[in-house]
Amino acid sequence: MTVGINAKEYELILRDMGTEITVPKGKQLSQKNVYYLKRGVCALTYHTEKGDESSYLYFKSGTLMNFLRSIVHSVGIGTEITTKRILNVNHCIRTKTECTLLGIDGEKFMKCTEEYPELNKLLLRSVTENLINLLALSTGIVSRPAGSRVCQLLLDFMSDDTPPQFPRYLTYNEIAFHLSMHVITVTKIFKALKDQHIISKRGQGGTILNPERLRAIAHEEEELVY
Repeated sequence: MTVGINAKEYELILRDMGTEITVPKGKQLSQKNVYYLKRGVCALTYHTEKGDESSYLYFKSGTLMNFLRSIVHSVGIGTEITTKRILNVNHCIRTKTECTLLGIDGEKFMKCTEEYPELNKLLLRSVTENLINLLALSTGIVSRPAGSRVCQLLLDFMSDDTPPQFPRYLTYNEIAFHLSMHVITVTKIFKALKDQHIISKRGQGGTILNPERLRAIAHEEEELVY
């Protein structure tokens, strides 16, 4: 069994390569840098022609982000159709909370992967985690009930507080775009969760009153009628 290095050891390597920055909530990160998220939450987002923002992936502390363009520039892409798609990508990384990050120039990061094999492991782990999360999201959209998917998202972001909280940035619109459902459906699901005293919500954010039932609905052991 191979023992990997921990987050602090990654941070020590990356700190020598880049710069630590603190970025306010709601800011778009530069496309030319690779980032290691030390604190906070970021999201891979897409802006529609109407100006709406949709979040596809969320990133928490200990995550490497924004490396796709650097990889493509370094190793290329094997098929013409994928090359066309990457040129038309209108995605960016945006901070969902105030974040502390280590920013490293993308070209420099790729060169350093040759010097530090540990960075290759971090990069491979990050690519794998992103793929798994995207597969889970895509599979859930076509196979799981809407109530189950909303409850799973709340579980994923449930805090360790007593009672647990869910964050302010998980608005009805944010959840609807992320899970590919209508905002009215999200509103009805939250009303049912509140009426059954599973959560409480005032304004943005809220409290999870009954984590056990939330988990049962998320795992499709119980159906949420809304």
